[in-house]
Amino acid sequence: MDQKMDLSVTIAGVTFDNPLVLSEGPLSGDARLINRAAAHKIGGICTKSIREEEAFSANPYMISAGGGLINADWNSIGYEAWLKELDKLDIHQPLLTNIGTNTTPPAKAAEQAGILQEHGASFVCFSDYNPENLVETVRYAKSKVNVPIMVKLPPFVNNIGDLCKRLEDAGVSMIAAMDAVGPAMDIDISRRSPILGNDGAYGYLSSAPIFPLTLAYIAEIAANVTVPVLGVGGVTCAEDVIKLIMAGASCVGMVGTPILKGLDVFDKIDSGLRDWMSENGIHSWDEIRGCIQPKLHPVTHTDFRAKVDKEKCIGCGLCVKSCYAGALSLKDKKSTVDYRYCSGCGVCQSVCRKDAIHVAERP
Repeated sequence: MDQKMDLSVTIAGVTFDNPLVLSEGPLSGDARLINRAAAHKIGGICTKSIREEEAFSANPYMISAGGGLINADWNSIGYEAWLKELDKLDIHQPLLTNIGTNTTPPAKAAEQAGILQEHGASFVCFSDYNPENLVETVRYAKSKVNVPIMVKLPPFVNNIGDLCKRLEDAGVSMIAAMDAVGPAMDIDISRRSPILGNDGAYGYLSSAPIFPLTLAYIAEIAANVTVPVLGVGGVTCAEDVIKLIMAGASCVGMVGTPILKGLDVFDKIDSGLRDWMSENGIHSWDEIRGCIQPKLHPVTHTDFRAKVDKEKCIGCGLCVKSCYAGALSLKDKKSTVDYRYCSGCGVCQSVCRKDAIHVAERP
């Protein structure tokens, strides 16, 4: 009999039913919203960033743009209100409470984390665009809390290996990355005006457009840590989740996509993960986690060229249109390569919808 398929992930003694986490953001801004989200196939839920004081954002503060989400949402109910909200929760998932140390000093954030664990936090989390604040906060928090500690790193941190080592030495249990990228903006050309209402009309870009950046960042972080990694940024489907796990992530967070497409995207992705595991004979995430790490520095090939599988090719012509060198053409309704011009760039294989063309050794 086949081993039972298991989607769960256990981190620092805390078990998530699946690797999907609702990351901090508008969908987890109070007890009502968190309880609503908990009805879906979500492994863990992270609160919106907890600020010390109540805060409000100028309207509008979230817009769909460029296939993603530009977010300038600084709304917060404030720390004292959060304590009351946490006591209203009725969820089965692990709760991750997030404090933004860009608005709350490290020592104060650590004290608040100690109180948050008494209100149901399974993890206490800290996020900041200044990673040095995170190292200091973890050091303070280690003596204040008994639950695991997570930090969320900003994008594009220099010397990531050194930072991760210092975070681990300080006592972190999981490292998350990355945050939205920016600043970003959009313009209403009919009104000749920026769309976002906050000062400067800027926000931060998330969801699908930043996924390739997230994937590379998670692969780099995973290569430099021994603690679990939570990959967040641009995830839209089950395939993205699988890619992040292959890069080294233990859990995968989402917030932009469920804002744009609804919370049932978690249910669809959970189903997609189950289907993929079943089809590929995968019984647990341990079998594929970090599997691409040994291949991050492959042997360099300069003699590979496009190769067409005539059986799979349906003659749609997408590869022909995308070939900058003019090396591809349709012949008898099948793609054909002219090796006088093909440089093996790889665009053709990435646009093919039928997996019919690959850059490999010439036939």
